[in-house]
Amino acid sequence: MDYNTHKPKPKQKNSTFVRPLPEQPKKSQNTKSSLKDKFDLEILQKNPWGQFLLFVEDFYSKYIPPSTEEEKKRGNILQTAIKTFNQNHQESWRQILHRIPPSSTKLIDDFYYYLSNRRKLTPQEVYQESQAAIQGLINNAEYGFIHTDNKDIGRISQLSDAINYFQKHRSKTYLVLSQIEAYVPEDAKKFFAASQVFQGIIASGSHEILTDFGMALMKHFKVTRTAIKDETAKNLVSGLGEIERQLTTQISILEAENLELTRALEQLREQGHQEIVTQIAQELQNGSQPALDQIQKIISLIEPQTEASGEAQISSDDSLSIFIVLRNLMTIFQKLGIETYPKSLQDSFTISQLDLAKYAYVGGTPFTNYTEIKQVQCIQKGWKVKDNIITPAKVQELTDNSTNN
Repeated sequence: MDYNTHKPKPKQKNSTFVRPLPEQPKKSQNTKSSLKDKFDLEILQKNPWGQFLLFVEDFYSKYIPPSTEEEKKRGNILQTAIKTFNQNHQESWRQILHRIPPSSTKLIDDFYYYLSNRRKLTPQEVYQESQAAIQGLINNAEYGFIHTDNKDIGRISQLSDAINYFQKHRSKTYLVLSQIEAYVPEDAKKFFAASQVFQGIIASGSHEILTDFGMALMKHFKVTRTAIKDETAKNLVSGLGEIERQLTTQISILEAENLELTRALEQLREQGHQEIVTQIAQELQNGSQPALDQIQKIISLIEPQTEASGEAQISSDDSLSIFIVLRNLMTIFQKLGIETYPKSLQDSFTISQLDLAKYAYVGGTPFTNYTEIKQVQCIQKGWKVKDNIITPAKVQELTDNSTNN
């Protein structure tokens, strides 16, 4: 429960929004002018902060700000407390209080005490929470304070969260309300400056009437949790038919797009295949010794012999030519990223069960677990393109009885 700036007044039965003060003399009430007297009602209703201030005046117009010098002084002291807090929120509560004149320390200490949830929160934490609430109001006011048939439930929920920060807590309510005018858009500042009811609430300090302000605000604009849930359910039911129609349309569109994409994919595959084959052919043929020509030359040399006698009679010169061609061909493959691994068949190395994606383990005792390491030797190199394995290298385990050939 927040502290009492004023002497508690009896709560009226069946009060919906606020705890009204006793009736004031009519002469005093008539001294206040309404926003409706100064601005066109349509202009106020189209502005979220105009609507906010209409709510303030409609529900708090009977509240007369204290007019005594003592009450005005209390309001000024709390304004000083908020300014000092905002400027020095990175300090401790004790350090902030040392910046306050001794004559005001008791009142401000009580105000800080309830702001901090009885000293459970640091000034930095209180500052961050209050600023988040203010920004939540500023960013989402237009979604909750102006009536529209197309409601954004997500933004309304954020507005509800912002109000929930100070609802049922008059010190936090006063902290937010006393600063909100500085954050509203320029076109709304004139409404705040002209609202005698709002300015009177701020001038009177953290009055008990603010305890119900947050809940009254949420009920009036229907941004309570219950109202949001009801609106969400209503939107789901009313929008079901439209959603079904849209989904049916989307399915038809997607089916047509899928057919078109399938055709395009086949064309891309064919085009990609041709580009790859062309690249390989260019690499083979564009060197100083065109490999395709050399391959064709070897075939022309050997083919007649194999057709005539069933075997090729290759001279030493022809064998050398074939070797050169094959070596050139392998060099071209390596440029294309096609290569064998490992580099040597002579060297032994270790593998674990996790390496069996790269190596075909064709000889040795089975692996018993993932951490077991075996010493192996490659018996047939594998083929890969970059890091993609085409044919895994074949390896066998080296045992005490085996030799590393």
